[in-house]
Amino acid sequence: MPAEAPIDFDQLCILLAQKVPGLSPQLARAATLIEPNVEDFALLPLRELASRFGLPIATFSRLARALDFDSFAALRRVCANQLRQPGGFSQRVGMLGTPGNGTPSDSERIGSSLLGHLQSMFTRCGDDELDAAARLLHGARRIHPFAARSGVALAHTFCYIAQLFDDRIVPIYGIGDTLNDGLRHVGPEDVVLAMTFDPYTRPVVEGLYCAHERGARIIYLTDSPLAPGHELADVLLVAPVEIPSFFHSFAAPMAMLDALLLRWYRLAGAEAFNRLATSDAQLKRARAFVRAAPPRGGRLEHKHADEAGD
Repeated sequence: MPAEAPIDFDQLCILLAQKVPGLSPQLARAATLIEPNVEDFALLPLRELASRFGLPIATFSRLARALDFDSFAALRRVCANQLRQPGGFSQRVGMLGTPGNGTPSDSERIGSSLLGHLQSMFTRCGDDELDAAARLLHGARRIHPFAARSGVALAHTFCYIAQLFDDRIVPIYGIGDTLNDGLRHVGPEDVVLAMTFDPYTRPVVEGLYCAHERGARIIYLTDSPLAPGHELADVLLVAPVEIPSFFHSFAAPMAMLDALLLRWYRLAGAEAFNRLATSDAQLKRARAFVRAAPPRGGRLEHKHADEAGD
Protein backbone atom coordinates (compact mmCIF):
# COMPACT_ATOMS: atom_id res chain seq x y z
CA MET A 1 0.00 0.00 0.00
CA PRO A 2 1.60 3.34 -0.98
CA ALA A 3 2.68 5.69 1.77
CA GLU A 4 -0.18 8.06 2.64
CA ALA A 5 2.08 11.04 3.35
CA PRO A 6 5.67 11.98 2.52
CA ILE A 7 8.26 10.89 5.05
CA ASP A 8 11.62 12.42 5.88
CA PHE A 9 14.98 10.69 5.73
CA ASP A 10 15.11 9.87 9.45
CA GLN A 11 11.72 8.16 9.15
CA LEU A 12 12.99 6.31 6.09
CA CYS A 13 15.96 4.99 8.08
CA ILE A 14 13.63 3.74 10.82
CA LEU A 15 11.44 2.12 8.17
CA LEU A 16 14.49 0.44 6.63
CA ALA A 17 15.55 -0.99 9.99
CA GLN A 18 12.06 -2.45 10.42
CA LYS A 19 11.82 -3.87 6.90
CA VAL A 20 15.34 -5.16 6.21
CA PRO A 21 15.07 -8.39 8.27
CA GLY A 22 12.10 -9.49 6.18
CA LEU A 23 13.54 -8.68 2.77
CA SER A 24 15.22 -11.02 0.34
CA PRO A 25 19.06 -10.92 0.44
CA GLN A 26 19.22 -8.84 -2.74
CA LEU A 27 16.64 -6.31 -1.58
CA ALA A 28 18.25 -6.16 1.87
CA ARG A 29 21.60 -5.36 0.29
CA ALA A 30 20.04 -2.56 -1.75
CA ALA A 31 18.29 -1.21 1.34
CA THR A 32 21.49 -1.02 3.37
CA LEU A 33 23.12 1.00 0.58
CA ILE A 34 20.70 3.91 0.90
CA GLU A 35 21.94 5.77 3.98
CA PRO A 36 25.71 5.71 3.30
CA ASN A 37 25.10 6.53 -0.40
CA VAL A 38 22.20 8.95 -0.16
CA GLU A 39 23.74 11.31 -2.73
CA ASP A 40 23.93 8.51 -5.32
CA PHE A 41 20.32 7.51 -4.68
CA ALA A 42 19.22 11.14 -5.00
CA LEU A 43 21.16 12.10 -8.13
CA LEU A 44 22.24 9.17 -10.29
CA PRO A 45 20.08 7.87 -13.14
CA LEU A 46 18.62 4.51 -12.21
CA ARG A 47 20.70 2.63 -14.78
CA GLU A 48 23.95 4.17 -13.46
CA LEU A 49 22.92 3.53 -9.87
CA ALA A 50 22.33 -0.14 -10.64
CA SER A 51 25.65 -0.40 -12.46
CA ARG A 52 27.57 1.24 -9.62
CA PHE A 53 26.35 -1.25 -7.05
CA GLY A 54 26.19 -4.30 -9.30
CA LEU A 55 22.44 -4.86 -8.95
CA PRO A 56 19.66 -5.26 -11.52
CA ILE A 57 17.66 -2.11 -12.26
CA ALA A 58 14.48 -3.91 -11.22
CA THR A 59 15.87 -4.40 -7.70
CA PHE A 60 15.49 -0.70 -6.92
CA SER A 61 11.91 -0.54 -8.15
CA ARG A 62 11.06 -3.65 -6.14
CA LEU A 63 12.77 -2.13 -3.09
CA ALA A 64 10.67 1.03 -3.39
CA ARG A 65 7.47 -1.05 -3.46
CA ALA A 66 8.69 -3.15 -0.51
CA LEU A 67 9.10 0.09 1.44
CA ASP A 68 5.53 1.13 0.60
CA PHE A 69 6.46 3.76 -2.00
CA ASP A 70 4.46 3.79 -5.21
CA SER A 71 7.62 4.22 -7.30
CA PHE A 72 11.39 4.52 -7.06
CA ALA A 73 10.98 8.21 -7.92
CA ALA A 74 9.12 8.72 -4.63
CA LEU A 75 11.95 7.03 -2.71
CA ARG A 76 14.47 9.15 -4.62
CA ARG A 77 12.65 12.36 -3.55
CA VAL A 78 13.19 11.49 0.12
CA CYS A 79 16.92 11.13 -0.55
CA ALA A 80 16.99 14.37 -2.56
CA ASN A 81 15.28 16.25 0.26
CA GLN A 82 17.93 14.97 2.65
CA LEU A 83 20.66 16.50 0.47
CA ARG A 84 19.00 19.89 0.88
CA GLN A 85 19.59 19.67 4.62
CA PRO A 86 22.72 21.44 5.93
CA GLY A 87 25.73 19.21 5.46
CA GLY A 88 28.30 20.85 7.72
CA PHE A 89 28.47 22.70 11.03
CA SER A 90 28.87 26.12 9.41
CA GLN A 91 26.06 25.45 6.96
CA ARG A 92 23.68 24.57 9.77
CA VAL A 93 24.02 28.04 11.29
CA GLY A 94 22.42 29.56 8.22
CA MET A 95 19.39 27.29 8.61
CA LEU A 96 18.64 28.29 12.19
CA GLY A 97 17.01 31.63 11.62
CA THR A 98 16.84 34.40 14.20
CA PRO A 99 14.53 34.10 17.20
CA GLY A 100 12.20 36.97 17.95
CA ASN A 101 8.87 38.47 16.93
CA GLY A 102 6.96 35.88 18.90
CA THR A 103 9.01 32.89 17.78
CA PRO A 104 10.60 30.63 20.42
CA SER A 105 14.04 31.55 21.72
CA ASP A 106 17.07 29.37 21.03
CA SER A 107 16.93 27.91 24.54
CA GLU A 108 13.22 27.14 24.19
CA ARG A 109 13.73 25.40 20.85
CA ILE A 110 16.67 23.35 22.13
CA GLY A 111 14.79 22.46 25.32
CA SER A 112 11.76 21.33 23.33
CA SER A 113 13.95 19.25 21.03
CA LEU A 114 15.73 17.53 23.92
CA LEU A 115 12.45 16.82 25.69
CA GLY A 116 11.15 15.15 22.54
CA HIS A 117 14.32 13.06 22.26
CA LEU A 118 14.09 11.81 25.82
CA GLN A 119 10.37 11.06 25.59
CA SER A 120 10.66 9.06 22.36
CA MET A 121 14.04 7.37 22.73
CA PHE A 122 13.14 4.53 25.07
CA THR A 123 9.99 3.82 23.06
CA ARG A 124 12.11 3.04 20.00
CA CYS A 125 14.92 1.33 21.96
CA GLY A 126 13.21 -0.82 24.54
CA ASP A 127 14.11 -2.91 27.56
CA ASP A 128 15.17 -5.90 25.45
CA GLU A 129 18.08 -4.03 23.87
CA LEU A 130 19.23 -2.57 27.19
CA ASP A 131 18.98 -5.95 28.92
CA ALA A 132 20.97 -7.61 26.13
CA ALA A 133 23.66 -4.93 26.34
CA ALA A 134 23.84 -5.23 30.15
CA ARG A 135 24.29 -9.00 29.88
CA LEU A 136 27.15 -8.55 27.43
CA LEU A 137 28.88 -6.11 29.78
CA HIS A 138 28.34 -8.37 32.78
CA GLY A 139 29.84 -11.41 31.06
CA ALA A 140 32.80 -9.72 29.36
CA ARG A 141 36.47 -10.33 30.08
CA ARG A 142 37.24 -6.69 29.31
CA ILE A 143 35.01 -3.76 28.32
CA HIS A 144 36.32 -1.19 25.86
CA PRO A 145 34.41 2.09 25.54
CA PHE A 146 35.49 3.23 22.09
CA ALA A 147 35.12 6.80 20.82
CA ALA A 148 36.89 9.76 19.22
CA ARG A 149 36.45 13.51 18.85
CA SER A 150 33.43 14.81 20.79
CA GLY A 151 32.40 11.25 21.65
CA VAL A 152 35.39 11.00 24.02
CA ALA A 153 33.51 13.09 26.60
CA LEU A 154 30.59 10.68 26.47
CA ALA A 155 32.82 7.61 26.70
CA HIS A 156 34.86 9.13 29.53
CA THR A 157 31.73 9.79 31.60
CA PHE A 158 30.63 6.18 31.07
CA CYS A 159 34.08 4.97 32.18
CA TYR A 160 34.08 7.19 35.28
CA ILE A 161 30.74 5.82 36.46
CA ALA A 162 31.41 2.19 35.51
CA GLN A 163 34.78 2.10 37.28
CA LEU A 164 33.03 2.87 40.56
CA PHE A 165 31.73 -0.71 40.61
CA ASP A 166 33.76 -2.65 38.01
CA ASP A 167 37.47 -2.92 37.24
CA ARG A 168 37.32 -4.41 33.74
CA ILE A 169 37.03 -1.07 31.95
CA VAL A 170 39.77 -0.36 29.38
CA PRO A 171 38.87 2.80 27.44
CA ILE A 172 40.13 3.35 23.90
CA TYR A 173 40.28 7.05 23.05
CA GLY A 174 43.06 7.13 20.48
CA ILE A 175 45.36 9.83 21.82
CA GLY A 176 48.11 10.55 19.27
CA ASP A 177 46.23 9.05 16.31
CA THR A 178 46.36 5.57 17.85
CA LEU A 179 42.63 4.89 18.16
CA ASN A 180 42.50 1.49 16.48
CA ASP A 181 45.78 0.35 18.06
CA GLY A 182 43.84 -0.37 21.24
CA LEU A 183 41.77 -2.97 19.42
CA ARG A 184 44.66 -5.23 18.44
CA HIS A 185 44.27 -7.42 21.54
CA VAL A 186 40.46 -7.68 21.73
CA GLY A 187 38.87 -11.08 21.25
CA PRO A 188 35.62 -13.03 21.51
CA GLU A 189 35.47 -12.62 25.31
CA ASP A 190 35.64 -8.82 25.11
CA VAL A 191 32.97 -6.17 24.51
CA VAL A 192 33.53 -3.00 22.51
CA LEU A 193 31.10 -0.20 23.34
CA ALA A 194 31.43 2.02 20.26
CA MET A 195 29.96 5.52 20.08
CA THR A 196 29.67 7.80 17.06
CA PHE A 197 26.96 10.04 15.64
CA ASP A 198 26.21 11.88 12.43
CA PRO A 199 28.62 13.05 11.04
CA TYR A 200 30.14 9.65 11.84
CA THR A 201 33.81 9.59 12.82
CA ARG A 202 35.75 7.56 10.29
CA PRO A 203 38.23 5.85 12.71
CA VAL A 204 35.38 4.67 14.95
CA VAL A 205 33.48 3.15 12.02
CA GLU A 206 36.68 1.52 10.77
CA GLY A 207 37.33 0.26 14.29
CA LEU A 208 33.95 -1.49 14.31
CA TYR A 209 35.11 -3.65 11.42
CA CYS A 210 38.43 -4.34 13.14
CA ALA A 211 36.70 -5.38 16.38
CA HIS A 212 34.25 -7.56 14.44
CA GLU A 213 37.07 -9.30 12.59
CA ARG A 214 38.70 -10.13 15.91
CA GLY A 215 35.47 -11.65 17.21
CA ALA A 216 34.67 -9.05 19.87
CA ARG A 217 31.05 -8.50 20.85
CA ILE A 218 29.87 -5.01 19.85
CA ILE A 219 27.44 -2.64 21.53
CA TYR A 220 26.93 0.30 19.17
CA LEU A 221 25.48 3.56 20.49
CA THR A 222 24.57 5.84 17.59
CA ASP A 223 21.77 8.03 16.26
CA SER A 224 20.39 5.97 13.38
CA PRO A 225 19.35 2.33 12.98
CA LEU A 226 21.28 2.37 9.70
CA ALA A 227 24.41 4.20 10.84
CA PRO A 228 27.60 3.00 9.13
CA GLY A 229 28.59 -0.34 10.64
CA HIS A 230 25.16 -1.01 12.18
CA GLU A 231 25.11 -4.52 10.72
CA LEU A 232 28.13 -5.49 12.87
CA ALA A 233 26.47 -4.71 16.20
CA ASP A 234 25.37 -7.43 18.59
CA VAL A 235 23.24 -4.77 20.27
CA LEU A 236 22.29 -1.48 18.60
CA LEU A 237 21.27 1.40 20.90
CA VAL A 238 19.77 4.37 19.04
CA ALA A 239 19.66 7.82 20.64
CA PRO A 240 18.80 11.02 18.73
CA VAL A 241 21.29 13.90 18.82
CA GLU A 242 19.98 16.49 16.34
CA ILE A 243 18.95 19.82 17.90
CA PRO A 244 18.31 23.30 16.44
CA SER A 245 21.96 24.32 16.70
CA PHE A 246 25.13 23.98 14.62
CA PHE A 247 26.27 20.99 16.72
CA HIS A 248 24.49 17.97 18.15
CA SER A 249 23.63 17.22 21.78
CA PHE A 250 24.65 14.19 23.85
CA ALA A 251 21.78 14.54 26.32
CA ALA A 252 19.84 11.57 24.91
CA PRO A 253 22.89 9.29 24.44
CA MET A 254 23.98 10.01 28.01
CA ALA A 255 20.49 9.14 29.26
CA MET A 256 20.77 5.87 27.33
CA LEU A 257 24.11 5.15 29.00
CA ASP A 258 22.64 6.02 32.41
CA ALA A 259 19.92 3.42 31.86
CA LEU A 260 22.47 0.87 30.67
CA LEU A 261 24.77 1.46 33.66
CA LEU A 262 21.92 0.96 36.13
CA ARG A 263 20.78 -2.26 34.45
CA TRP A 264 24.35 -3.56 34.44
CA TYR A 265 24.83 -2.61 38.10
CA ARG A 266 21.63 -4.42 39.13
CA LEU A 267 22.67 -7.49 37.15
CA ALA A 268 26.07 -7.58 38.90
CA GLY A 269 24.41 -7.81 42.32
CA ALA A 270 26.26 -7.87 45.64
CA GLU A 271 29.73 -7.79 44.09
CA ALA A 272 28.97 -4.48 42.38
CA PHE A 273 27.61 -3.05 45.65
CA ASN A 274 30.77 -4.05 47.51
CA ARG A 275 32.97 -2.45 44.87
CA LEU A 276 30.84 0.70 45.00
CA ALA A 277 31.28 0.84 48.77
CA THR A 278 35.05 0.46 48.35
CA SER A 279 35.04 3.36 45.87
CA ASP A 280 33.07 5.48 48.35
CA ALA A 281 35.65 4.80 51.06
CA GLN A 282 38.59 5.64 48.80
CA LEU A 283 37.00 8.90 47.64
CA LYS A 284 36.25 9.86 51.24
CA ARG A 285 39.85 9.22 52.31
CA ALA A 286 41.09 11.31 49.38
CA ARG A 287 38.66 14.11 50.34
CA ALA A 288 37.70 14.22 46.67
CA PHE A 289 34.54 16.29 47.12
CA VAL A 290 33.41 19.33 49.10
CA ARG A 291 29.96 20.57 50.07
CA ALA A 292 30.79 24.22 50.81
CA ALA A 293 33.15 26.93 49.61
CA PRO A 294 35.98 28.15 51.89
CA PRO A 295 35.60 31.46 53.74
CA ARG A 296 36.41 34.53 51.64
CA GLY A 297 40.16 34.72 51.27
CA GLY A 298 40.56 31.28 52.84
CA ARG A 299 41.40 27.91 51.38
CA LEU A 300 39.97 24.44 51.59
CA GLU A 301 41.63 22.31 54.22
CA HIS A 302 43.25 19.19 52.84
CA LYS A 303 44.43 16.49 55.20
CA HIS A 304 46.87 13.77 54.30
CA ALA A 305 45.08 10.61 53.25
CA ASP A 306 46.29 8.83 56.42
CA GLU A 307 44.72 11.56 58.57
CA ALA A 308 41.50 11.89 56.65
CA GLY A 309 38.23 10.32 57.65
CA ASP A 310 35.36 11.28 59.86
